[in-house]
Amino acid sequence: MPTVKDIIDRLHRQWNPDEHIAVAIWSEVDVLERAEEKNMAITREGAREIIRLIDDKQDCSIGITWDTIDVYLDGLEYSPQR
Repeated sequence: MPTVKDIIDRLHRQWNPDEHIAVAIWSEVDVLERAEEKNMAITREGAREIIRLIDDKQDCSIGITWDTIDVYLDGLEYSPQR
């Protein structure tokens, strides 16, 4: 899973700094805050795993939304590991 530093390095290598781009960034903090809004307990490691799964499985036609994060959080509620 890429870190902020990894993405910055990649942008410097692959893109013209004067080129206009659109970027949406989701982080483990977003997952933690959403879990709090839903009165769910989740660790930073759990949030990091959700971000990793979202990054691995994202569908470019749909994108990543709050609904995406909710699906992964809701999946935790029913996980036998909890």
